Amino acid sequence: MTPPVIEIAHATVGYDGRPVLRDVSLTVTAGEVVAVLGANGSGKSTLVRAALGLVPVGAGSVALFGTPRRRFRQWHRIGYVPQRPGAGSGVPATVREVVASGRLARRGVLRPAGRADREAVTAALDAVGLADRAGDPVSTLSGGQQQRTLIARALAGGPELLVLDEPTAGVDAASQEAFAEALRGFRDGGGTVL
Repeated sequence: MTPPVIEIAHATVGYDGRPVLRDVSLTVTAGEVVAVLGANGSGKSTLVRAALGLVPVGAGSVALFGTPRRRFRQWHRIGYVPQRPGAGSGVPATVREVVASGRLARRGVLRPAGRADREAVTAALDAVGLADRAGDPVSTLSGGQQQRTLIARALAGGPELLVLDEPTAGVDAASQEAFAEALRGFRDGGGTVL
């Protein structure tokens, strides 16, 4: 039997000793698309970040692909799209360069990009409808296009699991449609989405 892609059991997660989530359990199996819904401040992002090890779990357990999170090392299997902003801040980069950074977990930092890497980046840009903007600085994109750039970065790594934290918040209708189409293609290819 294939283990769940994500399994959170009786987790308590908090900040500075104050619990935000108590006794939370979640199981996501391969091929599922799971949406976590709730009001602002209800702990959705905290749950996502706890699953990925970005915030500590005070009690309970988290496993990724059947491996306890603290021992999990196959990060190339996971694509993560954090909440905006992020794509246009920091170091100046083109859309293609940001998307290409999604290949680093798969190939390593020291190995130069090869044909498979370039093809994955091109396919990811096509999937989110940004192929025509590949050479543009990310800072010149709209917020929705920046979010699509982050989604393309996650897809470029060829993950099995795509974790999205509020991917359509503040995103225009055209970008939401491109996002939905990209997710459909990912799911149809056997991917799992949280």
